[in-house]
Amino acid sequence: MRRSKVSQIAVLCGTLLGSQGLGISVAQASVLTKLSLSDMTARAEQVLVGRVERVDSKLAPGHDGFIITEVQIRCNRSIRGVKEGALLTVRHLGGAVGELGQRVFGEASYQVGEEVVLLAELREGALYSVGMAQGKLHVDRSTGTPRVQVDLAGAELLAPTGTDAIPTAQGVPLEVLIGQLTELVRRIPSPSERSRATGQKP
Repeated sequence: MRRSKVSQIAVLCGTLLGSQGLGISVAQASVLTKLSLSDMTARAEQVLVGRVERVDSKLAPGHDGFIITEVQIRCNRSIRGVKEGALLTVRHLGGAVGELGQRVFGEASYQVGEEVVLLAELREGALYSVGMAQGKLHVDRSTGTPRVQVDLAGAELLAPTGTDAIPTAQGVPLEVLIGQLTELVRRIPSPSERSRATGQKP
């Protein structure tokens, strides 16, 4: 398949993700439940503001023809679970390897040099943004006051599960979002913190 003919594999990737509690069906893989900040904070092991340093795509082991992309993000401001200055690796489905390209509607995507707010959860031994594209927020500094917004990458959102919904196209000031996340992290434990409190494995 030529790279110019991007494979739109949302349905197939929905099959892979459907068992991971993401609310994605095989027939409607590009329809996501709109998560609130509270929901996302409860699922997030790491919450940070950082900058993308590297993006590498490769064929996924054990899944013939599927591509995963690993993204390295330098933490500039820690909100939960990661030290400032640390390099975090997060994955997403899709990408480009040689002449093969795959796009997953609703999946997060990253550009080298991009500044992001990231809420990351642990799945099958790797970190992914919570709620696919919803957990990766782009920071825009072009207007003077930094604002954050979500690029839904072609997905449609169902009604939110809470009242504190994440910012989408309109965006919100970065410092406002950081304040909200800082307060939520103070009140809502991460999955690993809840597991330790109950004596269960994460």
